[in-house]
Amino acid sequence: MGFDRRKTIGFIDVASGKVCVMLMSIDKDSNFSLIGSGEVESFGYKGGKILDFTAFSKSINQALEMAEKEAKENISDVVISLSDFKYKSYFLPSKIGFSFERKITAKDIKNVTSLIPLQQNIDVDKEALVHIIPMEFIIDNDKIVDNPEGEIAKNLTVHYHVITVDARMYSDLISVFKSLNLDVKRVVAGGYASALAVLIEDDKKVGSLVLDIGKSTMSAAIFMDDRLVYNYSLPLGGDAITNSLSKQINVRVAEAERLKIKYGAKAPVSLDFSDYINLFMIGENGENDEQEVLKSDFLTVSNNITKGFFSILKKCLDDRRVLSCVHRVVITGGGSKLLGLKDIAKDIFNCPVRIAKPIIQSELSEKFNEPEYSTLLGLFDFYKTKVSGDYVFETSDDGDGKNFWNKFMKFWMENFG
Repeated sequence: MGFDRRKTIGFIDVASGKVCVMLMSIDKDSNFSLIGSGEVESFGYKGGKILDFTAFSKSINQALEMAEKEAKENISDVVISLSDFKYKSYFLPSKIGFSFERKITAKDIKNVTSLIPLQQNIDVDKEALVHIIPMEFIIDNDKIVDNPEGEIAKNLTVHYHVITVDARMYSDLISVFKSLNLDVKRVVAGGYASALAVLIEDDKKVGSLVLDIGKSTMSAAIFMDDRLVYNYSLPLGGDAITNSLSKQINVRVAEAERLKIKYGAKAPVSLDFSDYINLFMIGENGENDEQEVLKSDFLTVSNNITKGFFSILKKCLDDRRVLSCVHRVVITGGGSKLLGLKDIAKDIFNCPVRIAKPIIQSELSEKFNEPEYSTLLGLFDFYKTKVSGDYVFETSDDGDGKNFWNKFMKFWMENFG
């Protein structure tokens, strides 16, 4: 009888609007194959918060069952996104010294991570670690190198980009997966995953801002010199644009969504400014009141709303002094399909802008070649390539911040020290 040495792992993108699942098999030679997928509308979850545990669990389970039915296989190991979370970025140094000048080893590089002054800089009771990314290696206090291993030195300093999220929200999310008997092997910041899925190598080097526009959140990830140098999110997604339209032109939310999808946010050069569109405004008694409105007037309102959202994001990034390294903007996510979005972003950020679909790898189906799947495919890319130097946590069993951090340090030293 043959022995099946295949492993199966699930990739799950959890967002306010949908839950997407992709199941991959991995053979003994580390070759990946897509064996199943599922997608459902998500309920009971918004902006990283679980509003209804039962409804949210059911959404995840339904998407997973669809994928497992197609794969004819059940899974237990998953990699998940933190797509609607509010992130914090910290930039912390760590240094290790040697008693005499010698070659730096791989173990030295791992050990210096355990010396990061985490608890002195981060509120360990309220924040959960997601990523620790080495940004810069310095030997003997003044020489910057790409890889210190093998260099002769008396000390090594590493500057790290540390990303955290709210510990309670993180713990609540993990508890849902545990209730479904799923073992979360890795968690990845949604914006980080999206960037991995859409950026070409040149983008990562020159300095690029990736904006993933979802249903309730817009995440921003900045890459430079092949590293994630900043990660941020705002509670401004596609729904916020729709809701603002609904209020400003006095139509129901469903009507605002229809108008947004059909007409977009910026007038095309070919627009006839005498064109009218029909819309159903809310009348005095709450009934539908069909009216004709100049298309240019509607687009002016839609443009101003969208431009305002991008301006808020730009100001937030300006305040944090991280835009100076941005030379390109790449927009993805379901909200990136809004007509005119590219031109508005170009006006705000004053640099080249493109709307991006995820780069489809050979193991994947072309059906994922849409912006709304960028985070899902980025999870796979992260797991497959095991992004150099980055460490993503195994999950904590509870929401106690101190226990979480203590478990991390113990795990790190046992596995990487």
